[in-house]
Amino acid sequence: MIPDTVTSTEPPSAAQREDGIGATIAAGAAVVACILAHLPDHLLSLTGVHGWVPGLVVVMALVNGARGVARAPFTYACRQMSASRWAAQSASILGSTVGIGVVLTIPLYALLRATSWWWIWAWALFAAVTVAGQLLMPVIMGRRCGPLQPASPELAQLVHTIEFQAGVAGAGAAVYLAAGAKPGASRSSSHCNAYVLGLGRSRRVVLEPALAAWPPTMIAQAVAHELAHWRLHHTARRLPLALAVQLGTFALADAVLSFRPLLSWAGIASLGDPRSYPLLLALTAAFVFPARVILAAYDRGQERAADRFARDVLKDPDAYAAILDLLGRNGDAFRELPWWRRLIATHPPIDQRIQDCQIQKEPLDV
Repeated sequence: MIPDTVTSTEPPSAAQREDGIGATIAAGAAVVACILAHLPDHLLSLTGVHGWVPGLVVVMALVNGARGVARAPFTYACRQMSASRWAAQSASILGSTVGIGVVLTIPLYALLRATSWWWIWAWALFAAVTVAGQLLMPVIMGRRCGPLQPASPELAQLVHTIEFQAGVAGAGAAVYLAAGAKPGASRSSSHCNAYVLGLGRSRRVVLEPALAAWPPTMIAQAVAHELAHWRLHHTARRLPLALAVQLGTFALADAVLSFRPLLSWAGIASLGDPRSYPLLLALTAAFVFPARVILAAYDRGQERAADRFARDVLKDPDAYAAILDLLGRNGDAFRELPWWRRLIATHPPIDQRIQDCQIQKEPLDV
């Protein structure tokens, strides 16, 4: 989201879904039950906790505990570990969720209690985090890649040739392999992905193990796609939209949460009351969903542009279709999606992208 700091745009693995829609619905139902039964109020009265910060901690533990219990049948059914290890892991996740949630939520409640303009200040904080996160993204992605080792001269030359063809300024970036990336490595050893990290002379192209094992022609297609995001300045162009959408989301939240009958129905005297936590949590999905739809549509447009750029640069749509098909067959991307999942998908389905490879288009204006 920040100008040209990092691009990495392979879609999440189809196998990396959370616990499924059933678990999501169960967790949402648990939050709604907490609101309808006024459980936060009963718990605070029962425990005699005073002060909004301790009260917030107690309420968050209650609500997130209820969500965890509701999700348990689904997470347990999907477990690939012993029951005792699953229980320990679930408890650890709950503790981390409450701990991190408290750290992030206390500033929000401080604003809710301090000013009616809380949403402006909250947006400013979120905007700062968004910008800072993107500034640090090269470091984050570098740590994710693990120790890097220089690519072979042949692979580096291949990348440099594609940079020149793509018109990337200062072609000649250092090329690295992520930890464990060796020629001939199993394609299932990691996700088939490439990254462009850094700025200017510090720019690096990093290939993950499975991708590094591909034939040179296929590697070239994947690298061209990643360089397209860099060449077309996609991260820079997305940032203003992301910040504007965040502002709209907070404005919507303020409008809805200012509706007094809603607070009365939930048994809340004011938004700054810790008892409002489950209501805020329940409404967050409604507030965030329009933002996700808008940004996802923009992301899909950028992915289509990067696909088209790669095809135009290398002039081999069949080879590009081949790597997309491989990603679909290996489970690294969804081949097709129902309409309701397409709304928030950041990448077009693989089959649609393959079909686009066969469509003649006007030259891309870059």
